Amino acid sequence: MNRQNMGSPVRRAGSGASRNAAGRPSARRNVSWDTQEIDRYNVVDRDIYSNSPKRRGTQAKKRRKKGGCLKKLFTLLLVVALAAVGGGFIYFHILSSRLDRSDVTSSQLANYVQLPSGAPAWNVKSDNSVMNILLLGVDENEDGSDGRSDTNMLMSIDSKSKSIRLVSFLRDSYLEIPTVGKNKLNVAYANGGVALTMQTLENNYRINIDQYISVDFNNFVAVIDKMGGLDVPMSKAACQAENANMGSHLSYPSAGEKTITHHLNGKLCLYYARIRHATDEFGHDDYGRTGRQRQVVELMIQKMKSMNLIDANKLIYDYLNYVKTNLSDSQLLYLASVGASLSGYKIETQQIPAPNTFDDSVSVKGIGKVVSINLEKNCTVLRQFLYGENSSSESSSDGT
Repeated sequence: MNRQNMGSPVRRAGSGASRNAAGRPSARRNVSWDTQEIDRYNVVDRDIYSNSPKRRGTQAKKRRKKGGCLKKLFTLLLVVALAAVGGGFIYFHILSSRLDRSDVTSSQLANYVQLPSGAPAWNVKSDNSVMNILLLGVDENEDGSDGRSDTNMLMSIDSKSKSIRLVSFLRDSYLEIPTVGKNKLNVAYANGGVALTMQTLENNYRINIDQYISVDFNNFVAVIDKMGGLDVPMSKAACQAENANMGSHLSYPSAGEKTITHHLNGKLCLYYARIRHATDEFGHDDYGRTGRQRQVVELMIQKMKSMNLIDANKLIYDYLNYVKTNLSDSQLLYLASVGASLSGYKIETQQIPAPNTFDDSVSVKGIGKVVSINLEKNCTVLRQFLYGENSSSESSSDGT
C-alpha cells in the first residue's frame, strides 16, 4: 500500500399526506496492517459490530450547524444533475445512466410495514414540501450479497422553510425489524437490503422515507485514491487509533493544538471515518464516528472543487458507477435546483437517539450490548426536528 506523507503532518489546523400503520397509499412520492486489530472487512476495528462500550449520550450535538459540509455534500451527490446545465441534457443522461438504479418499489416496502410495539400509534408523517433521502454506507460480502449498513443518515430537504437537515441513526439502536425481530439497526440491511432498512426506520420513527443513495465502502476507498488522498485535520486520539490499527506513523498535535493535518490515502481515510474508540471534538463512540464521517465527506468535496474541469468530470464519471439509488432523473434535477440555491438554506444536524432518551447499558443474549431507545420520545424529537414544533402528535395540521 502506498502511503503518502503518512509519517509527517501537512499543516496544522485548529480545531402532505398521512399514511397509517396498517399500509401505504397506492401513490407514493416520487501502511502495514496489524491483523490482530482488524476485522474481516480489513478496514475497521475488530469489534466494530460487536458489543459496544458505554456511550456518552450527553456528548451528542443536537443541532450543530454545518452549512459548509452539507452544501458540499449536495455538490458531490448531485453533480450529475448540475452537469445538465453546463453540458446539456445529453451529457446529463450519459452520466445518470452510470448510476445503479436499484429501485425500491412500493410493493417491496409494503411487505415490511408494521407498527412496532414500542412505537407510538401515530400515522407515518409526511409533507409534500419535505423530501427525505436515506444515505447509506454499506459493506458487501465477498459473494456480493448484502453485508451491514455501517452508516445510516437521513438527508431531509424542506423547500418551504428553506432548510436542510441531516440525521444520523446509531447503528446499535435496538429496534423491531420486520421478518427478523428485535435487533441492532444495521442487521436490517443484512437481512433485506435497502428496502428493509428504510422500512425499519419508517416503522419505528413514524416518518416517511422513500428515497435512498448508497455507496459500498470499498468503492469509497477507490474514489479517495482517485482523488490522490485527502488532507485530514486529526485529533491526537484519532492519530493514535490509526497508528495502532493501520500501521501508520502519524505524529500528534503539538501542545495547545487540538488537531494536526495529515495526508491520508483511501484506506486510512475510511478507517478514520469509522474509528469508534476515540474522543475528540466530534464526541465519543458512535457520536464521534458519525461526526468524522461528515468531515471526510466535506474534505472530498473540497478536493473535487479544487480540481480543473477535465479532472473533475473524469472523477465524477468514475464515481457515479459506484452509487446505487432509486432517485429518478426528475428528482435529481429537482435536487440540482436546490443545490443551486443552497446559500439561502439553513443547515442543521441531529443524532437519534437524542440525549437522555436511551439506555446503552442493556445486554441481549446472542446480540450483546445494544442501545435501548424510548421510541415515543425520539419520535417526538425527530418529527419536531424535521417538520416543525407542532408535528409530534396526531393533532398536527396534516392529520398525523
